Parts: sequence; structure tokens; C-alpha cells
Amino acid sequence: MNGDDEAPQVAGLPLKWTSFPWPAGSTPPAAGIGEPAFRMYVLQDPDTLLDLITEEEYRAHDDRMPYFGEIWPSAESLVAKLLSGPPLDGTRVLDLGCGLGPCGFAAAARGAHVTFMDWEPRALEIIGRSVVKQGRPLSDFDFVVADWRKPPPLAPFRLVLGADVLYEERNAPAVAAFLAAHLPPGGEAWIGDPGRPHSRRFPALAQQHGLTFRGSEILPPQKHGIEVVLQRYARD
Repeated sequence: MNGDDEAPQVAGLPLKWTSFPWPAGSTPPAAGIGEPAFRMYVLQDPDTLLDLITEEEYRAHDDRMPYFGEIWPSAESLVAKLLSGPPLDGTRVLDLGCGLGPCGFAAAARGAHVTFMDWEPRALEIIGRSVVKQGRPLSDFDFVVADWRKPPPLAPFRLVLGADVLYEERNAPAVAAFLAAHLPPGGEAWIGDPGRPHSRRFPALAQQHGLTFRGSEILPPQKHGIEVVLQRYARD
């Protein structure tokens, strides 16, 4: 990833413009040859979010730490997987717990129609700024500020992407229930995780919710050097 020296702000958070290249061996669309796969805003210093949290806010919302400000290893690895994969032209894709949106932007680079969903409104605002900076209309994407435990009515998605959504074990039942409710027959969910112990128990939980576990794979190594496992689930 490479950044430039622009420094806009969203909610007092300085941003920088960052590029994600096409992975080696991938086949970019003809219009994208010689260009990055996509560009987006990231935080100049993700630790700023922690500095802004008061003790009272932490105690009241300890399950809502501002993780959205980081591009986590699972997201980087899932981005590379998407960019190296086949076209997704017109596919309805949900970036679940999207953070700053790298997985959704990777799917969009492959032609998908992407919905970004996160409980943190600042994350969606930053993604919107990225879309505008990219020169695209906001109407090319859908934006949902919501908690996956109590989601609003949503149409099914052919592909749901989740990078590091199992960072807390207590997330697992809500994620499994969400996937079961929002995958149509033939739809898939791709869940990336750096091998946390409780993520290994997630396949059994997903199966209890009526999903089919289609297997797992270790994603190709990225610069972060962390082994990320991709689990795939389907609604048959």
C-alpha cells in the first residue's frame, strides 16, 4: 500500500490516501492495467481512536472498541484473494463489519455491487469520502450503519465477506445467525481469521444455523506475515 500527502479529516481523524495494487499473477480488467486495483482513505494514525475514548465510554461499550481504524491482516489477505479471483460482475456483495472498506472495494474492483455495513458511522463516512475521491457516485454503493446482532431488513447477498469478524468469541452466534438469514440458496460467505482458537469452533456453530461448511484454506502470505485462514460457508 502506498499513500500520498493529502490530509483531509473526518470527525477530527486525519486521513491519508492509499493504494492497493493488483496482486502478482492476477488479471486486472483492461481498463485497469497499469493502475492500482483501488484507492481509499485510511487513518494516518489509528491509535488516535484509542486516545479519544474516555474511561466512561470504554466501560459502557467495551464490546465496541474502535477496531475500524485498522486494516487488519485478515482484510489484507482477503483483498488479495478477491483481486486474484474471477470477475464478480453485478454480484450483490456485503462487506460485513466493513471498517474502512478494503474488502468491499476489492469486490467492487471485480465488478460487484457492494453494500458496506458497520456499526460505526465514522467508518461509513470515511468510506463515502473514499468513493467521492475515487470519482464515483455514492449511488454505486449501499451504506448501512447497523449492528449485526439486530440488523435492519436487508435483501439477500450472493457473497458475504467477513474479515476478522470473529475477534471476540461472543460475536460468533450473531455472525452465524446473520449469515443464515442473509444468504440465499447458492450464496456463500467468506470469513477470514488469523486462526483464533474460537474461530476453529465456528464451523460447527454455523452448521447448527443451517449453513454448509465448504472448507477452509490458508490464504497466500502477505507483507504482514500472518497466516490467515479463509472459511467458506454456503446456503444450499
